[in-house]
Amino acid sequence: MTEEEKSKPEEGVTEPTPEDALNAIRASIANAFNLGLQSQPKQPTDTTADLIKGLQEIISGQLKQAYGKDVSEDFIRANAEFFVQIAAVGYIIPRICAHDKDFQARLFQLIEDRVLETQKQAAEKSQGEQGSIIHEDKKIIV
Repeated sequence: MTEEEKSKPEEGVTEPTPEDALNAIRASIANAFNLGLQSQPKQPTDTTADLIKGLQEIISGQLKQAYGKDVSEDFIRANAEFFVQIAAVGYIIPRICAHDKDFQARLFQLIEDRVLETQKQAAEKSQGEQGSIIHEDKKIIV
């Protein structure tokens, strides 16, 4: 197989567009929030911390299943932490304040903005570091 054939997408398979990626981010945020919203303590004596531990297990398991062995444990852990935080917000907010659709829409938008900002910073950092040597505290990072 030639290099050109390797780089072509498979027949019928399309490259994801930026809009597809944004929709996936939105769906992931909503799913994590709803997971927290629907969560209930297993025992009457369970605390919020107990519930969050359970959310951590569920979300980590889902990410491991979705990504398999193709990604590092650090990637799974970082993403699980982010989605656990969103799920915790989904659990806590309805228990401490009345529902407000505008607030929820704004909250989701702020979370989405943060994700996009973080992705942009990571992309800029990876572009700036490609092939460069950074001297920092007498360490060389290539």
